[in-house]
Amino acid sequence: MATVRNQVLLSMFTDFENFSVFKPDGRHEKSVNEMLDQVIAWGGALKTLREKQA
Repeated sequence: MATVRNQVLLSMFTDFENFSVFKPDGRHEKSVNEMLDQVIAWGGALKTLREKQA
């Protein structure tokens, strides 16, 4: 398990269109991108460990 430092508080009312399509409010866009970059980086870093477990 790895931690992602950036966290973003999202609202179903302001960050999702029709409560289903993810469209973050402009003020969250940068934070969401930074958080997802960290998730992707950890996913790549832990890939070899996942492959060894399979």
